[in-house]
Amino acid sequence: MRKILLLHTGGTLGMAPSGEPASLAPGPFLDHLLVQVPELGQLARLSVEVPFNQDSACLEPAHILTLTRRVRESATSYDGFVIIHGTDTMAFSASCLGFLLADLGKPVVLTGSQRPLAFVRSDARSNLVNAVDLACRAIPEIGICFGTHWLRGVATDKLSVHQFEAFQSPNLAPLAEIGAEIQLHPEAGAFTRQVPAGLGAQLDLNIHTITPHPGMSWFAAPAGAKAVLILAFGAGNLPMDRPDLKVFMEDCRQRRLPVVVISQCPYGGVDLSAYELGRKAEELGALSGGLHTRWAALAKLALVLGGGGGLPETREAFSVQWAGEPIRDEVWPQA
Repeated sequence: MRKILLLHTGGTLGMAPSGEPASLAPGPFLDHLLVQVPELGQLARLSVEVPFNQDSACLEPAHILTLTRRVRESATSYDGFVIIHGTDTMAFSASCLGFLLADLGKPVVLTGSQRPLAFVRSDARSNLVNAVDLACRAIPEIGICFGTHWLRGVATDKLSVHQFEAFQSPNLAPLAEIGAEIQLHPEAGAFTRQVPAGLGAQLDLNIHTITPHPGMSWFAAPAGAKAVLILAFGAGNLPMDRPDLKVFMEDCRQRRLPVVVISQCPYGGVDLSAYELGRKAEELGALSGGLHTRWAALAKLALVLGGGGGLPETREAFSVQWAGEPIRDEVWPQA
């Protein structure tokens, strides 16, 4: 049987019926899982570690780097990894890990649940079984297993706060469809890994994020900001007739702050050349984020900035795939 390391980081799955976080040590927690979900013992030889145990809304960059280190340290001892994670920030962690572990060569499957394992009606059991099953399949992907899909981490976003089908991958087909059988996409595991060397020691999230709305005033980015991420309208449109937006863009240009533009729309992405407003933003220094999700864009920016990069490195980063993230028209056909 394959050896799988399960890293429990907290979240809904392990909560007690009262809603309090589980406080079990790794050994008792594994015993608890095998009692509640005995199928797990039929799939793999499981080990459990608890690197931290908290609500994922309190996630910090240091937690993601801790997970990265633990997976790398254990890579020669295990065939795959399952990370139990709260759903609130799972898509961000999956994006970061998708880049940080792109060269691992082994499956890393993030999962969680909308209701605790202790509840009678819970999605935790099926999500855990499917995640461990996928981790045993030697597919070198970092992705989220939730509901009836396994999704590439660098292409995911959270869809619902209560539906069991909680995540989506709007611009990339699922790695696997999960039903009576697991149907893997023929290109699962097939992507070029080209994260620039020297990145990953630090995630710098001093990123000023803006979601525009009609009538909004534009103010200069905070003094500590090292980059700007704008979730624009449609294909990258911004109200470029506003003088304060022009001043904002000019200020960013003078400060050499990268300004990356992605779309508020989950499906499709930014093409700054498509409309006059996008072209005007590009003339003032805006960079197209293409099909990057907000989480993949933040993760990529955090890695570039954490490695000491600036405007040239950001421009290059958003023009190429690092770990199979859709950036322009690399949308797979449905399996």
